[in-house]
Amino acid sequence: MSKLWHPELESKPWPEVESWQSTRLASFANSLRERSAFYRDHWSSAAIPEAPSRLTWLDGLPFTSKADLRRAQDGTTAQTPFGAIQAVPLREVVQVVSSSGTSGRPVVYGLTQRDVEAWSDGVANMFFTAGIRPEDTIVHLTRLPMVAGGLPYADALRRVGATLVWAGGLPTERTLRTIQALRATALTATVSFEVYLTEHCEDVLGVPPSALGLRKLIGGGEPGMGQPEIRDKIRRGWGIDHVREAMGLSDVMAGMWAECEEGGGMHFTAQRYVAVELIDPASGMQVEWREESRGEPVYSTFEREATPLLRFRSGDAVVVSGLGCACGRSSPKIQCVGRTDDMLIYKAMNVFPTAIRDLVLSRFAGEVEPHIRIWKERPEQVRFDDPIPLDVEVGDAVASDRRRALAEEIARAVRDELQVRVDVSLVSRGVIPRSDYKTPLVYVRE
Repeated sequence: MSKLWHPELESKPWPEVESWQSTRLASFANSLRERSAFYRDHWSSAAIPEAPSRLTWLDGLPFTSKADLRRAQDGTTAQTPFGAIQAVPLREVVQVVSSSGTSGRPVVYGLTQRDVEAWSDGVANMFFTAGIRPEDTIVHLTRLPMVAGGLPYADALRRVGATLVWAGGLPTERTLRTIQALRATALTATVSFEVYLTEHCEDVLGVPPSALGLRKLIGGGEPGMGQPEIRDKIRRGWGIDHVREAMGLSDVMAGMWAECEEGGGMHFTAQRYVAVELIDPASGMQVEWREESRGEPVYSTFEREATPLLRFRSGDAVVVSGLGCACGRSSPKIQCVGRTDDMLIYKAMNVFPTAIRDLVLSRFAGEVEPHIRIWKERPEQVRFDDPIPLDVEVGDAVASDRRRALAEEIARAVRDELQVRVDVSLVSRGVIPRSDYKTPLVYVRE
């Protein structure tokens, strides 16, 4: 078996991949204005070259936002249930997928049979890059079939050839017993759920996670697996080294990035179907793919028939960790450091909740648990004039007479490193709620 899912395309120099994509995307965008009411209006004045050799022609053209898509779905009919973004007759749609709705009203998308095949192949490449193979028995823990990480993940895992165990939605004890009884070799879930299972396995089954025999863990759905302290907690608990990060986007394709055996970030794995740009989220201008560049990925589908997207802003904040790789893949590697719509502002300083979490975990490893909670007074609050309220879980071994000094040290470290002030409250292990899906870092006081 080849080490790459699509060897010729994945090993091609990245500028050549972009050139190959660019020609297809320009042709696709021109045809889309004839099929999509949304893009007929949204890109009405866009100048689209005939055969561009680089994706730079996209710079300055209109973005598509999640808000745009929600507005486009405000007006639907019996034959256009996906609103103005629908680009094929309803009879050609064979599957519906939905965004998770964790950041607002869900958006629904249709897929044609060709779209389903593309998603299955593209997401399979994500799992293959992350190390899943036909000999694996993999437990899939997304509970909802309709979300992008539900049925599309299941289709992709079957396409890889792995034995699929879709156990999403089962009680914790039954989930763990299923892993044990079927001698599963791999598991895919959100990072939050993997931490949850790590912490609760011994309480539920009476044995540590390492006794269950898993050999591979794929975590995604939210930033976190790139944080060494979280990864180490999972690795130590399950007694395995094969812990990989993966990421997709329900609006574009369920899986598009994955960490290979070399580590150090996630490769882009959807290049056969999706073009990706990196932009400065403030100016909207393209940023060059080079090591240590920071920005927001923007995606354009050039094969999708039913509900295609052009220049869709992901809202993810990423840093480029590499270009090319010893594994043979040429695509950029990134680490996701947060969400642009999660940004908080303390006086004049911007900060991601994930940056606060990562600093606390890395600086105070051994004393704190991998759970923090930031408090807002109201859902729309972004700005803080007073120190940001921050709860930090501490381990059972931290003595009571150490806690005051520890809180002060955490506040000082955040101030020194991130230039924001936090009001730290230390709480006991287990106080901050856990989730079997995605665990938020920011909460609103009732």
